Amino acid sequence: MLKIATFNVNSIRSRLHIVIPWLKENKPDIFCMQETKVDDRNFPEGDFHRIGYHVVFSGSKGRNGVAIASLKEPDSIEFGLDSVPEDRDRLIKAEFSDLVVVNTYVPQGFKIDSPKYRYKLEWFARLKDYFKRNLDLEGFVAWCGDMNVAPLDIDVHNPKRLRNHVCFHEDAKLAFEEVKALGFVDVFRKHHPEPGQYTFFDYRVKNAVERGLGWRVDHILASKQLAEKSKDCYIDMKPRLQNKPSDHTILVAEFDFGFK
Repeated sequence: MLKIATFNVNSIRSRLHIVIPWLKENKPDIFCMQETKVDDRNFPEGDFHRIGYHVVFSGSKGRNGVAIASLKEPDSIEFGLDSVPEDRDRLIKAEFSDLVVVNTYVPQGFKIDSPKYRYKLEWFARLKDYFKRNLDLEGFVAWCGDMNVAPLDIDVHNPKRLRNHVCFHEDAKLAFEEVKALGFVDVFRKHHPEPGQYTFFDYRVKNAVERGLGWRVDHILASKQLAEKSKDCYIDMKPRLQNKPSDHTILVAEFDFGFK
């Protein structure tokens, strides 16, 4: 059995009290992290090594940052897109024998009329080209991360009011869908078509978790061949309810796939 998890930690050093105990208890084979907010020199890799995980990472102080912790050491790793700017703190590709895992932290976009939103849409287009050049989607591929897109009406708590938000705007949803259309399956929706399932609850919204005011912007997608082996995909709400949590929580997918 292969278990993959993804978590926007919103500062790995501030969330070690959640991440390390969760890894020890749940033992995923692969754990993708986004928004680590730490330069490589100060990444707390020793904490992962002490509980039996290899970890690769790329980040900068106070912003962005991606990492992959795994029980098995990757055969190869690559950071960033293959176009300019590379954004090495937004993408890691790791190969494990016949499994490829891509971890992305997609730009948020700020506001619809902002250059940052145009950059987000361009980033998805560049990611699509990167995938076409660098992935064999006839094989076993997992694409994980904070995509900063809620693709369906049921993925947000108020689709009418949020339709012009940068994470729910039609152009962002279309850009995400165009990458997904290369051959990816939304593993969570394969198993859970019901509404009210969210991975992100804004700090600024009072009692957001209790009131169900969330978004599903964190995703695990799989190539069709890998998706056929998926057994479940679920949201673990416990990390979001702990002391000093991230504003996101952990998404987990399980596959009937050998990982040794």
